[in-house]
Amino acid sequence: MTEALYVFGKAVIKHTFRNLFDMKWYGVENVPLKGPVIIAPNHRSNYDPPLVGSIVPRNDVFYFAKRPLFVNPIAAKFLSRFHAFPVDTEGIDVGAIRISLQILREGKVLVLFPEGTRSKTGEFLPAKPGVGYLSLKTGAPVVPTLIWGTHEPMQLHFRRAAPLYIKFSKPVYPPDIQANTENALKFSEQILDIIKGMAPWK
Repeated sequence: MTEALYVFGKAVIKHTFRNLFDMKWYGVENVPLKGPVIIAPNHRSNYDPPLVGSIVPRNDVFYFAKRPLFVNPIAAKFLSRFHAFPVDTEGIDVGAIRISLQILREGKVLVLFPEGTRSKTGEFLPAKPGVGYLSLKTGAPVVPTLIWGTHEPMQLHFRRAAPLYIKFSKPVYPPDIQANTENALKFSEQILDIIKGMAPWK
């Protein structure tokens, strides 16, 4: 039942944004169809996680969500059914890191933002070490992903006055180096640079 609900929710989001807001997507063939993968998009809107998840051609996709969203039991149950798990955004959440490692070691997909948080200005933020650390620790490839247009009012997309699209780059495999903070940050920066390179402007 839970899996059917997830698949149904993906379809609703995908078709709603394609038909009402002219959302397009490119490079989905770059997402590996099996094995652990980190989908690493830029982050400018609360729409970003479900939009990316609706396009990824796999159903074993998991997401971070801010811990306060799980305070309400009904909301927590709803989020859990859509593969979200809580994370403390104010510091290093050891529990969320353990869950992330388990997800990847089980050969599943994790959506994680290289910037670590949402940009409120529409500009790219500096990279954080999270994506790099999890990739180096597990050997999971990273798919740099550009989300473009979610920082703009949705009425612009409804009127077809501004583009809304998602681009998946080819997967980047982690180098065989130690998963320390310095190496993790450098790898995250490499991923973010690839995302920036796909953007029409920075």
